[in-house]
Amino acid sequence: MSIVTTILLVILVLGILIFIHELGHYLAARLVGATVFEFALGFGPRILSKEYKGTVYSIRLLPLGGFVNILGDGDPGKIDKKQLKRIDPSGNLKNKSKIAQMFVMLAGILMNILLAIFCYFLVLGFSDWKISMSYEFEDFKPIGAKIVRVRETDVPYRVIEDGRADQSDMPDEGYIKEINGSVVEYVEGIAALIEGNDIVSITACDMKEACGVYEVEVAGDGRIGIAIGINYFVYIDYSDHRVFSGFSHLINNFRLIGSVFTSLFKEARQTGDYSTLSQSVSGPVGIFFIVDYFKDLGFVPFISLIADLSLSLALMNILPIPALDGGRVLIVALEGIFGKDINPKVEAAIINVSFGLLMILVVVVMIKDIVNIDELKSLFE
Repeated sequence: MSIVTTILLVILVLGILIFIHELGHYLAARLVGATVFEFALGFGPRILSKEYKGTVYSIRLLPLGGFVNILGDGDPGKIDKKQLKRIDPSGNLKNKSKIAQMFVMLAGILMNILLAIFCYFLVLGFSDWKISMSYEFEDFKPIGAKIVRVRETDVPYRVIEDGRADQSDMPDEGYIKEINGSVVEYVEGIAALIEGNDIVSITACDMKEACGVYEVEVAGDGRIGIAIGINYFVYIDYSDHRVFSGFSHLINNFRLIGSVFTSLFKEARQTGDYSTLSQSVSGPVGIFFIVDYFKDLGFVPFISLIADLSLSLALMNILPIPALDGGRVLIVALEGIFGKDINPKVEAAIINVSFGLLMILVVVVMIKDIVNIDELKSLFE
């Protein structure tokens, strides 16, 4: 039953993202006066359809997709004979300015970005305007926000077997409060308090909060034989800039994603091992496990997931691949630069071939996810 629930949630989430994306194309086409023949959610045979003012609104059998059929945009073969009789040349997108054409093509990406901004705003509002981050991004310089530390406990420690601390009577694990009478605020402050001493006096408490003072010898390399942990959380805090927090967080997320992928790519080039980089790209199988994981975390994390997926969809669609919005914009831009339109049949062939290659890539990614399904599962356990 849980699998069925997750599948339905995947369909719902993708349906929302695709609906918003295609709605952008539809509204932009209407705004520039282009004729819209069909607004469809899904691919394949129609399940439900309704014609209203010359536009067919439909839901199709395969829910993982959708399209808006606009006169002058895409393969002319999609237009049936009844639609051909209603064609008004003034509604042909090809007869609009290049700016209008690019606006229509980019409108889906824009709508996904707006959805992500709205969802991030909701998430931040429900999270007291701050979101926890990985410790590795503590030095990140955010836009419209600040990085803050929130101290949760004293510094946790664990005694290393046969180390200097193990030779004292310190509890095997607990929390360090003071060293030589100085309060230990954060983990990185410990080294400075130990440095230059032969023996340090450590005030520590065990897991039952029984505390004592322990004399511990310091080794020549400055070690005392304990493993220490982090005693604080790192947050990106938007409380001083709440109105534009959704937009700021989208920009900051984009920058963080860019830095992570840049690091992965540099490491892959240096080592020649691209497996980690390839594992960072996933398809429908990966989305299934992500949704399955987030569905039990509550409303706010799930809305955050929708925002992240919407941003990912926008970034994917802006790639200069002819079958995607970014590639379509590139074609129109080149037509404007050279002052000559590409033959519609040639354009349709380029788009169809690139779409076919894109589908092959999707299948390859799916096969990769299935082959590595145990590893994929382990990421969300």
